[in-house]
Amino acid sequence: MKRQVICIIAEGSYPYVVGGVSSWIHQLIKGHPEKDFKILSILPSEKDSAEIRYELPENLLEIKTTYLADVYEHKINKKEFMKYDVRERELVSGFINMELSGDTEEALKLLSDRMKSSVFDFTTSDFFWDKICLKYQNEYSEKEFNNFYWSYKSVFMFLMNILQNEIPEADLYHAVSTGYAGMVGTLAKLKYDKPYYLTEHGVYAREREEDIIKSHWVRDEFKKIWIDYFYFLSKIAYKYSDKIISLFKYNSQLQISLGASENKTLVISNGVDIERLSAIKKVETGKFIMGSVLRIVPIKDIKMMIKAFKIVTNKIKNTELYLIGPYEEDPDYYEECKELIEDLKLNSRVIFTGKVDIREYLGRLDIFLLSSISEGQPLSILEAMSAKLPVIATDVGDCRGILTSHREIGNAGIIVPPTAYTKMASEIIALYNNKSRLKLLGDRGYEIVDKHYRMDNFLSIYTKLYEEGWG
Repeated sequence: MKRQVICIIAEGSYPYVVGGVSSWIHQLIKGHPEKDFKILSILPSEKDSAEIRYELPENLLEIKTTYLADVYEHKINKKEFMKYDVRERELVSGFINMELSGDTEEALKLLSDRMKSSVFDFTTSDFFWDKICLKYQNEYSEKEFNNFYWSYKSVFMFLMNILQNEIPEADLYHAVSTGYAGMVGTLAKLKYDKPYYLTEHGVYAREREEDIIKSHWVRDEFKKIWIDYFYFLSKIAYKYSDKIISLFKYNSQLQISLGASENKTLVISNGVDIERLSAIKKVETGKFIMGSVLRIVPIKDIKMMIKAFKIVTNKIKNTELYLIGPYEEDPDYYEECKELIEDLKLNSRVIFTGKVDIREYLGRLDIFLLSSISEGQPLSILEAMSAKLPVIATDVGDCRGILTSHREIGNAGIIVPPTAYTKMASEIIALYNNKSRLKLLGDRGYEIVDKHYRMDNFLSIYTKLYEEGWG
């Protein structure tokens, strides 16, 4: 009997980057041994390519990696840069202006067709030049043209490069974000007439907007180009997807506010293997140990956690902080964290474990911390709760929902504002001084996961969805 083949489209994650989204993909594949999977992984550039960080499941048939910034093939025709007729140019014009219309479907197919134009030919054509100049005159005439031109050109070079790369054949396409992954999913649906599902762990366009506002790689006056672009891509992904999935209700409502059709949206919470994690035995260390499972990257705001820990050490003498997870992804930030630890004289008390089996460390912890400035629905919190650890987390993503919204059980942790390291420190100290509450929060956390976030429930819902797309 033919097995269903599902192509998961991932941007900047599996199998090259560890973390929540990658772990989620890995769980999904391993949890469906009766189906076959392919991965289309999108990375910034081939020079940024990394080693595969997971032991690949047997039912993962293929990994295809494409790169945003690497132009693979130029088809230069010196007499005619593009082979679009008058009507096709009109269709593509709307897309260049980031206008979502009934013609978007045809425009996408045209941009992906190498026989019509290559990435290089398109972005160096008189047609593209004229469109950009008109956009500049209408909206940016008081700004510097050169920077405007390169910003707008980069947008379409990246997009066309992704669209013009081969998409693996599959029975169903499942993108794990909007953005470039969502565009590939949309194109696969349009070209091959196959179902296309979209799962957003955060809301991609909102996250990119935050990143761009804080960034230094694009000048302030042209940040709007990139922000508008990612919202445009999200609208396309929402329009053509058959299922639009979020991890919690608030994000589902955000998707609808940004153009997702309400009758296509649904919420599927994360799930964890509670039996595997609840079997972890508490290790008596004679110390009061706090820690986190995370990547050492800026979005996790490890510096906040370190600063909070410094305050804690002034009140609790026999204490340590475990930072459990890989530190290779952002070497500069890792060095900054080490320098902060050195400045605060915490070298002997803060332990970077690198990538490890978290079960070897969760049993040593007394409190689990999360200090991120942005999250979706963190698997790390659910894993800690499965091990009966109380949690202190910043008020991002669904952390508040996980820890405080299950009123029939009660709170399983404490929420603090992002960057508020003094507040986090005071809550740690308060829990240290209240051992009965420490245990109560841990017990409640286990109960919440057992009732609402089990792996088998998560997998069974996706099995049903995949079967609907297969039928």
